[in-house]
Amino acid sequence: MKLRSLAQSRRAVAVALLLQLAGLAAISGTRAAQAEAAPAGTTSENPCVEQFRSGRSAWVECYGAFETDSSAQEELANLTFELIKGARCSGTMRVRRAALTKAVTDNGVLELDPQDILCVLATSMDASPEVVITLAPKITFRDKRALDVSPRLLRISSLPEFLIAPLRSGAESAFVRKQLLKELNRVLEQAFPR
Repeated sequence: MKLRSLAQSRRAVAVALLLQLAGLAAISGTRAAQAEAAPAGTTSENPCVEQFRSGRSAWVECYGAFETDSSAQEELANLTFELIKGARCSGTMRVRRAALTKAVTDNGVLELDPQDILCVLATSMDASPEVVITLAPKITFRDKRALDVSPRLLRISSLPEFLIAPLRSGAESAFVRKQLLKELNRVLEQAFPR
Protein backbone atom coordinates (compact mmCIF):
# COMPACT_ATOMS: atom_id res chain seq x y z
CA MET A 1 0.00 0.00 0.00
CA LYS A 2 2.84 2.42 0.84
CA LEU A 3 4.50 1.73 -2.53
CA ARG A 4 1.25 2.53 -4.31
CA SER A 5 0.86 5.88 -2.53
CA LEU A 6 4.49 6.76 -3.30
CA ALA A 7 3.93 5.96 -6.96
CA GLN A 8 0.72 8.02 -7.00
CA SER A 9 2.52 10.90 -5.29
CA ARG A 10 5.36 10.83 -7.83
CA ARG A 11 2.86 10.64 -10.66
CA ALA A 12 0.96 13.66 -9.30
CA VAL A 13 4.16 15.67 -8.94
CA ALA A 14 5.28 14.86 -12.48
CA VAL A 15 1.90 15.72 -13.92
CA ALA A 16 1.93 18.96 -11.96
CA LEU A 17 5.30 19.76 -13.44
CA LEU A 18 4.16 19.14 -17.00
CA LEU A 19 0.94 21.06 -16.46
CA GLN A 20 2.82 23.92 -14.91
CA LEU A 21 5.12 23.84 -17.90
CA ALA A 22 2.17 23.87 -20.25
CA GLY A 23 -0.75 25.61 -18.67
CA LEU A 24 0.44 27.84 -15.89
CA ALA A 25 3.24 29.41 -17.83
CA ALA A 26 0.89 30.15 -20.67
CA ILE A 27 -1.87 31.50 -18.44
CA SER A 28 0.27 33.75 -16.31
CA GLY A 29 3.44 34.45 -18.28
CA THR A 30 6.85 34.11 -16.71
CA ARG A 31 8.85 36.70 -14.84
CA ALA A 32 11.55 36.50 -17.52
CA ALA A 33 9.02 37.10 -20.30
CA GLN A 34 7.53 39.99 -18.30
CA ALA A 35 10.95 41.51 -17.75
CA GLU A 36 11.76 41.29 -21.46
CA ALA A 37 8.49 43.04 -22.32
CA ALA A 38 9.09 45.96 -19.96
CA PRO A 39 11.18 48.92 -21.07
CA ALA A 40 14.44 49.39 -19.17
CA GLY A 41 14.01 51.23 -15.89
CA THR A 42 10.30 50.45 -15.50
CA THR A 43 8.46 47.92 -13.42
CA SER A 44 6.73 45.22 -15.39
CA GLU A 45 3.21 44.10 -14.76
CA ASN A 46 2.05 40.70 -15.91
CA PRO A 47 1.05 41.13 -19.60
CA CYS A 48 -2.06 39.02 -18.97
CA VAL A 49 -3.20 41.41 -16.25
CA GLU A 50 -2.65 44.32 -18.63
CA GLN A 51 -4.86 42.57 -21.20
CA PHE A 52 -7.59 41.83 -18.64
CA ARG A 53 -7.67 45.49 -17.63
CA SER A 54 -7.39 47.03 -21.09
CA GLY A 55 -10.75 45.83 -22.39
CA ARG A 56 -9.68 46.47 -25.99
CA SER A 57 -10.09 43.10 -27.67
CA ALA A 58 -12.59 40.25 -27.73
CA TRP A 59 -9.85 37.79 -26.75
CA VAL A 60 -7.33 37.71 -23.93
CA GLU A 61 -4.17 35.94 -25.08
CA CYS A 62 -1.41 35.18 -22.62
CA TYR A 63 1.97 33.89 -23.72
CA GLY A 64 4.31 32.18 -21.33
CA ALA A 65 7.41 30.03 -21.26
CA PHE A 66 8.83 27.75 -18.60
CA GLU A 67 11.78 25.43 -18.10
CA THR A 68 12.10 22.68 -15.50
CA ASP A 69 14.37 23.27 -12.54
CA SER A 70 16.64 20.57 -11.07
CA SER A 71 14.00 19.08 -8.74
CA ALA A 72 11.44 18.97 -11.56
CA GLN A 73 14.00 17.33 -13.82
CA GLU A 74 14.63 14.63 -11.21
CA GLU A 75 10.90 13.90 -10.84
CA LEU A 76 10.37 13.71 -14.61
CA ALA A 77 13.31 11.33 -14.93
CA ASN A 78 11.98 9.08 -12.14
CA LEU A 79 8.49 8.96 -13.58
CA THR A 80 9.60 8.26 -17.15
CA PHE A 81 12.18 5.57 -16.42
CA GLU A 82 15.04 8.06 -16.96
CA LEU A 83 13.91 8.74 -20.55
CA ILE A 84 12.78 12.36 -20.04
CA LYS A 85 15.23 14.54 -18.12
CA GLY A 86 13.58 17.95 -18.44
CA ALA A 87 11.45 20.19 -20.62
CA ARG A 88 11.10 23.69 -22.02
CA CYS A 89 7.51 24.64 -22.83
CA SER A 90 5.81 27.69 -24.25
CA GLY A 91 2.55 28.71 -25.75
CA THR A 92 -0.40 31.03 -25.74
CA MET A 93 -3.65 30.45 -23.87
CA ARG A 94 -6.69 32.19 -25.36
CA VAL A 95 -9.99 33.00 -23.71
CA ARG A 96 -12.90 35.20 -24.76
CA ARG A 97 -12.86 38.34 -22.60
CA ALA A 98 -16.66 38.39 -22.22
CA ALA A 99 -16.80 34.75 -21.12
CA LEU A 100 -13.99 35.24 -18.61
CA THR A 101 -15.49 38.43 -17.16
CA LYS A 102 -18.95 36.83 -16.89
CA ALA A 103 -17.61 33.71 -15.17
CA VAL A 104 -15.53 35.75 -12.70
CA THR A 105 -18.24 38.30 -11.82
CA ASP A 106 -21.19 35.84 -11.80
CA ASN A 107 -19.50 33.06 -9.78
CA GLY A 108 -19.68 30.92 -12.88
CA VAL A 109 -17.79 28.20 -14.71
CA LEU A 110 -15.44 28.89 -17.61
CA GLU A 111 -14.62 26.09 -20.04
CA LEU A 112 -11.73 26.96 -22.34
CA ASP A 113 -11.45 25.61 -25.83
CA PRO A 114 -8.61 23.11 -26.34
CA GLN A 115 -5.25 24.88 -26.10
CA ASP A 116 -1.98 23.52 -27.51
CA ILE A 117 1.34 24.12 -25.75
CA LEU A 118 4.66 23.13 -27.34
CA CYS A 119 7.30 21.42 -25.18
CA VAL A 120 10.85 20.46 -26.15
CA LEU A 121 11.97 17.51 -24.05
CA ALA A 122 15.49 16.86 -22.82
CA THR A 123 16.02 13.11 -23.03
CA SER A 124 18.65 10.56 -22.05
CA MET A 125 19.31 10.08 -25.77
CA ASP A 126 20.77 12.61 -28.19
CA ALA A 127 17.29 13.61 -29.35
CA SER A 128 15.23 16.57 -28.12
CA PRO A 129 11.72 15.70 -29.31
CA GLU A 130 8.96 18.25 -29.46
CA VAL A 131 5.57 17.31 -28.04
CA VAL A 132 2.28 19.17 -28.01
CA ILE A 133 0.24 19.09 -24.81
CA THR A 134 -3.44 19.82 -25.38
CA LEU A 135 -5.45 21.11 -22.44
CA ALA A 136 -9.06 22.30 -22.18
CA PRO A 137 -9.17 23.81 -18.68
CA LYS A 138 -12.42 24.16 -16.76
CA ILE A 139 -12.40 26.82 -14.04
CA THR A 140 -15.03 27.44 -11.36
CA PHE A 141 -15.14 30.94 -9.82
CA ARG A 142 -16.46 32.37 -6.55
CA ASP A 143 -15.95 35.90 -5.21
CA LYS A 144 -13.67 36.87 -8.13
CA ARG A 145 -11.27 34.01 -7.41
CA ALA A 146 -10.82 30.55 -8.90
CA LEU A 147 -12.38 27.95 -6.62
CA ASP A 148 -11.47 24.91 -8.71
CA VAL A 149 -9.38 24.25 -11.81
CA SER A 150 -9.57 21.08 -13.85
CA PRO A 151 -6.77 21.01 -16.44
CA ARG A 152 -8.59 18.44 -18.59
CA LEU A 153 -5.51 17.02 -20.28
CA LEU A 154 -6.77 15.88 -23.68
CA ARG A 155 -3.58 14.55 -25.24
CA ILE A 156 0.17 14.59 -25.38
CA SER A 157 1.42 14.07 -28.90
CA SER A 158 4.43 12.06 -29.98
CA LEU A 159 5.06 10.12 -26.76
CA PRO A 160 4.61 6.38 -26.30
CA GLU A 161 1.54 5.37 -24.31
CA PHE A 162 3.61 3.96 -21.43
CA LEU A 163 4.89 7.51 -20.82
CA ILE A 164 1.53 9.22 -21.38
CA ALA A 165 -0.56 6.91 -19.20
CA PRO A 166 0.97 7.83 -15.81
CA LEU A 167 0.87 11.53 -16.69
CA ARG A 168 -2.76 11.38 -17.77
CA SER A 169 -3.85 9.48 -14.66
CA GLY A 170 -2.46 12.13 -12.33
CA ALA A 171 -3.70 15.17 -14.25
CA GLU A 172 -6.75 15.68 -12.07
CA SER A 173 -5.01 15.12 -8.72
CA ALA A 174 -5.58 17.47 -5.79
CA PHE A 175 -1.90 18.43 -5.92
CA VAL A 176 -2.13 19.57 -9.55
CA ARG A 177 -5.34 21.49 -8.97
CA LYS A 178 -3.84 23.26 -5.96
CA GLN A 179 -0.84 24.39 -8.00
CA LEU A 180 -3.05 25.65 -10.82
CA LEU A 181 -5.35 27.48 -8.38
CA LYS A 182 -2.45 29.21 -6.68
CA GLU A 183 -1.01 30.61 -9.91
CA LEU A 184 -4.35 31.54 -11.46
CA ASN A 185 -5.52 33.33 -8.30
CA ARG A 186 -2.27 35.30 -8.20
CA VAL A 187 -3.14 36.70 -11.63
CA LEU A 188 -6.83 37.20 -10.78
CA GLU A 189 -5.96 39.21 -7.66
CA GLN A 190 -4.22 41.74 -9.89
CA ALA A 191 -6.74 41.70 -12.72
CA PHE A 192 -9.97 41.65 -10.70
CA PRO A 193 -9.39 43.35 -7.34
CA ARG A 194 -12.16 42.75 -4.83
